[in-house]
Amino acid sequence: MVLTAGGIPLFHYSLDETRKLDGLLSGFLSAISSFAAEFGERSVQSLSFEGSEILYQTEVDVLFIFLVGSGAPKRVLRAVLRDLSRRFLMTYQQEMKAEIPVEDSFKGFMQEVKRSFAFYEGVLAVTSSLSSFVVPKLNQDAFDTASKSLGLLDEFHRDFGSGGNKILEAMDGKSSIHSMSQMLGLETEQIAEVVEYLVIWGVVRISKMCPVIQETNTRFDIYLDLVGLPKRDNQILNRARPLCNGERSVVEISEKIGVTAEKLHDVFTKLGNAVSWNLVEVTALGHGSIP
Repeated sequence: MVLTAGGIPLFHYSLDETRKLDGLLSGFLSAISSFAAEFGERSVQSLSFEGSEILYQTEVDVLFIFLVGSGAPKRVLRAVLRDLSRRFLMTYQQEMKAEIPVEDSFKGFMQEVKRSFAFYEGVLAVTSSLSSFVVPKLNQDAFDTASKSLGLLDEFHRDFGSGGNKILEAMDGKSSIHSMSQMLGLETEQIAEVVEYLVIWGVVRISKMCPVIQETNTRFDIYLDLVGLPKRDNQILNRARPLCNGERSVVEISEKIGVTAEKLHDVFTKLGNAVSWNLVEVTALGHGSIP
């Protein structure tokens, strides 16, 4: 939904084509924003109800609002809302100057909304694959461009501060979230939050860690004897080995054999160079190896 600060409806779109916005609701939503301003708040971020939530984005006296179900992926949806608000203001500069804006003037924005939803569904497919055992890779050129044209760096500093900078600097395209956590002394959830944020901005790609283990042979068995794996670890390895062909991730293998990804990775770590890693990029359409 798009409203003026005074509560005049400008645009409405619903996936099920059911109109959720009327004069009463639009007045309520704009009043909440004005109420927050009276208390010195920059803007309302969200309103939560039992089964739904309202997300706000305020730009130049215009309110951009999502009504979403509880538990929806808010970080991605906020990116969609931010993106759409900028596009709306760029597209309808002249229409917004009218003394009384007419809702029919903005109907063409529906195609832009559908396009944006389709794009971010792909982003969501990528972010849903985040785990401790993915390797983030920063596209520095894309990051610099987004910082100059869209203010990414300023927003990043505001949202994550110095801790975010440390995580950003540690993204070398080789280290997993798990290894970055050990190196930086930060929780994996904190690092994953930063990675997800940058994936949504389109400046970071992620790749799953897919182990490759050679077929059973006498030499490998001798190596295992030298390593001296505990019995429990050896049992895990025996179950995992047939699946370690470089196509399945640590997480996928762990789910199939019924152990945690952390435990399985620990077993692989003990094997040292006997395990090699194939990085398989996560994309909205499928998988492809990082060059």
